[in-house]
Amino acid sequence: MPRLSAFRSRFFWKNYSAFAVLFLGTTLLVSGIVFIKVRTSLRATIQDNLKEKLELIVPEAQRLLSEGTANPSQFLAVLGKASHTRITLIKEGGDVVADSEFDVAHMENHWGRPEVQLALTSDYGWAERRSGTAQQRVTYVAKAVFDVVGQRVGIARISLSTDRIDYEMRDLLLTLAAVTAVGALLALGLGWTLAQRVSIPIWEMVQVAEAMRGGKYSERVRTITHDEVGRLGDTLNRLGSELTSKISELQRLETVRRDFVANVSHEIKTPLTSIKGYVETLLSGAVQDPVNSLRFLEKIERNAERLTNLVQDLLSLAKIEATEGSLKLQAIDWSEVVTSVLARNEDAMQKKHLRIKAEIPASPVRVMGDREAMTQVVDNLLTNAIKYTPEGGKIVVSLASRGIWGKLTVSDTGIGIPAEHLHRIFERFYRVDKARSRDLGGTGLGLSIVKHLISAMGGEVHVESVVGTGSTFSVRLRGDN
Repeated sequence: MPRLSAFRSRFFWKNYSAFAVLFLGTTLLVSGIVFIKVRTSLRATIQDNLKEKLELIVPEAQRLLSEGTANPSQFLAVLGKASHTRITLIKEGGDVVADSEFDVAHMENHWGRPEVQLALTSDYGWAERRSGTAQQRVTYVAKAVFDVVGQRVGIARISLSTDRIDYEMRDLLLTLAAVTAVGALLALGLGWTLAQRVSIPIWEMVQVAEAMRGGKYSERVRTITHDEVGRLGDTLNRLGSELTSKISELQRLETVRRDFVANVSHEIKTPLTSIKGYVETLLSGAVQDPVNSLRFLEKIERNAERLTNLVQDLLSLAKIEATEGSLKLQAIDWSEVVTSVLARNEDAMQKKHLRIKAEIPASPVRVMGDREAMTQVVDNLLTNAIKYTPEGGKIVVSLASRGIWGKLTVSDTGIGIPAEHLHRIFERFYRVDKARSRDLGGTGLGLSIVKHLISAMGGEVHVESVVGTGSTFSVRLRGDN
């Protein structure tokens, strides 16, 4: 499986881009809010500080504006130096009376200044702008001054340069930018790693799904995380395992189907060919020969019977497979079924002079099964024992209850089955000795039918055999208790 290339993964870039945009956007927003909040707080602090200092200056301003003095600017210079501010007195009408830092002779009328106009209508006037006199950015706070009788005599104004604050704000902005940049690099690196951790399992799942679509069902997702993505990967792996198992089963069934068709064709073709050959021989004149014509007719009858048995077994097998899993199980006395089958095959056993020993208990052996299916199972096992047991041999049929099971055993003293064939004798059309089986009239389906019926009834079937000694078939069905 190819490794994930982040530069080729759209899913990776979607995740990483979303993370990067979200982080950078959030960082810039937070930095902007911090910057504005600090700047607003500093300005508010400056204004409050200037207001406090202005309140201390107002009494002196009232005296200077009401009574006058020889050199008011010099007095204001002392106050300004002490308070680290610039102080300006403006008389009614806007003319500057005194200034702690600049010569009033060169100063223009201040009545139109924003802070002055605001001070005329409220407690304080406030403004921030670049001073034409000081040539720097300044914060102004102004307040109206009244004489002892309440007559307004002018405006007292105090100001402070904000250049230092602007420098500090610029330093803060640079610091925030540096911190943001470092944080962004670290976060983007972490985001890259996290995005890959999310993307790699998805990438592997895509590769595995595409491989499965191409028929490579053995591919698996290697990176399994402990989350929903990991569960999805594990589900895909289990799906692959199930597909592999099901496809293997389908392939096996297809092989079985092909073999079945081939076997059926062969089994039908052989007796038909024999029948056709004998009929042609009879038609060509052999019918006039009494001895040979009788022999040919007997062979035709035997092959026709073989075809009949084959068709019956095929129909039985088809019926079993069609109804498998739908058999209506009920409590059946197995001893009645065995006794009935023994009676039906009594003539065949006597014809070969076989000794039969039936060990059937007097009390019922009740098991869960289907009467018709159980009858066919016992009949097939007994017929099989009769066919492969030589004349004068012995067959033992025993039935007993073993705990929750009922057990049927059919033993014979026949030719036996080699050990290497035991695991296959329940397969369709499988014969240990094909020629001998056909001579005995076997179709190769009897034991397969037994296996299918017993499985459909929830039971088990086993075989033990020794060549030259005989075979023992054991069948178990669950009791009705």
